[in-house]
Amino acid sequence: MTDLAAIWWRLDEYCRTRDWRGFDPYDALNSPLAPPGKLPRQVWTQLHRRSPINFRPLCGIQPTLNSKGLALFALGNGEPALLDKLRQLRNPDGGWGYPFPWQSRAFYAPAGMSNLICTVFAAKALKCDATGYIEKNLLRQGWITYIAGSDTQVHNINMLGAALIGRRDCMEFSVSRQRPDGSWWYGEAANQHWIDNFHTGYNLVALQSTGWFPEAARRGYQYWDKTFWTTNFAPRYYHDRDLPFDTHCSAQGILTYLAFGDLKKANAVADWAIAHMWDARGFFWYQRGRWFTNRLGYMRWTQAWMYYALAKLIKANANR
Repeated sequence: MTDLAAIWWRLDEYCRTRDWRGFDPYDALNSPLAPPGKLPRQVWTQLHRRSPINFRPLCGIQPTLNSKGLALFALGNGEPALLDKLRQLRNPDGGWGYPFPWQSRAFYAPAGMSNLICTVFAAKALKCDATGYIEKNLLRQGWITYIAGSDTQVHNINMLGAALIGRRDCMEFSVSRQRPDGSWWYGEAANQHWIDNFHTGYNLVALQSTGWFPEAARRGYQYWDKTFWTTNFAPRYYHDRDLPFDTHCSAQGILTYLAFGDLKKANAVADWAIAHMWDARGFFWYQRGRWFTNRLGYMRWTQAWMYYALAKLIKANANR
């Protein structure tokens, strides 16, 4: 059996020596060379996100301290120093944001702008109340959106926010839009109609944490469990194709199986990730594709998620 504690401590050393800072798949717009305009920004971001060669230093992009990554590290180790850093990153409006601008299909967010996903994990790590920020800036008519000024209907955002602030009505918004097979689209807009592994995992962990709508949770979990894992627990990225295999999916897979009480499968996911995505230098690779493996070690997307997931798994194994 894999020595999870040894891997976790190696990962801790790797991240700690870098002061928890690193590059991110979506940090390309931090470059002074980044172009203006929605489509050019998306193309520039995808070029950096998909490249197995890290061109960021050549483009003036520096490693950053990411509030969501920091929250995940703090959830994994509970260190007061990390929690203090996280408090310092809170915005005046009461939320947390990413340290880079980003262009989604639905909106553009400047660097630092508060958003729901960073705020949820920061509030969980700090055990603080973010209700005021969410209800003032993100609550719409029955759902919770991503950033102020946007009305996008993204299910993992809505469900994570609903679970955090106890809004059953908002959770019902997404439950009522669960598809007949138990899945959810990423979002309700026509250009958000895809189904992927880790966002479905977010939905399920949020829903399961509330105890609300147990039949929807059961159906969603059954769909996710049978759809997104190969026979040896490699993580299928989308519902209709395997590749790329992404360590973020493995980390969320561990957390989702733990949330639904399947310790055996959580360990199987971890074993696959360590066997196929672990680098002897002390970190996890980003993705394995059909033609090549992207061996970049992104701090938030990959290391922070595996750090948190393995910490929870180690604890669950010790308590069984």
